[in-house]
Amino acid sequence: MNEEEKYLFDLNGYLVVKAVLASDEIDLCNQSIDQHGEQIRERIDELSLSGDSESLKGVTGRGDLGGMLGWEKPWSQPFQELLAHPKIVPYLNEILGVGFRMDHNPGLITMRKGAEGHVFHGSSGPGFDPNQYYIFKNGKMHCGLTVVAWQLSDVNPNDGGLCLIPGSHKCNFPCPQPMKHYQKHQEHIRQITCKAGDVVIFTEAVTHGTLPWKANHHRRSLLFRYSPGNLAYAGSYHPSWPESYLQDLTVEQLSVLEPPYHTRLNRPILDNQGKKIS
Repeated sequence: MNEEEKYLFDLNGYLVVKAVLASDEIDLCNQSIDQHGEQIRERIDELSLSGDSESLKGVTGRGDLGGMLGWEKPWSQPFQELLAHPKIVPYLNEILGVGFRMDHNPGLITMRKGAEGHVFHGSSGPGFDPNQYYIFKNGKMHCGLTVVAWQLSDVNPNDGGLCLIPGSHKCNFPCPQPMKHYQKHQEHIRQITCKAGDVVIFTEAVTHGTLPWKANHHRRSLLFRYSPGNLAYAGSYHPSWPESYLQDLTVEQLSVLEPPYHTRLNRPILDNQGKKIS
């Protein structure tokens, strides 16, 4: 993570890392998802995420899909290879500290044309969230729960999808409700554009949400959530990871599935080339 990227992440609360996945890797992920497409569940009725916002309403809800780490071979393999991807490890080492861990089961967000948006949310201001936070101290960033969002389809201007309020991870006051509902102050809200193969990394402290999807093609964004090695937001970690998730993983991939504990207790850590060094 170079000095320019550190500045931009500290400034905005997110960073877009370009062209992390090659076209063949994107194709393998999408083929695997297509093989399990009948498992996608759209959030409708009481599962709607748009609240009472007219600006975020749609004709259907977003689609959710999980469990890909436990899919049968070869469909699980493209996602297992993302666990400790060598191009992303250096960013997580800097943002979360060495010994970081995967906190949640990975999940795919899909949106077809007309899918509703998601009311904006985040953990910044006015209180302190000990699980989802952003602190700068002694010349270094410290983050709680952090999202690595792998883009498996293009997101163009005005398509909709992920939106962030840049800088909100450092706010000391609560986000106004009309802004959370995308009804006021839209000029301060940024829709994130990217290409398939790009990765968006953002702290859960930044206020973020989703705009209704307007494009003819489907949105596909694969979310991996990570925490510092001593911290857990969710309870789904090894040894409670299903055995099917752990088969044929490398030592590096297993390292990020460790339960939460301090690095001084011989926690496995990865270097900036994504190789296990302890």
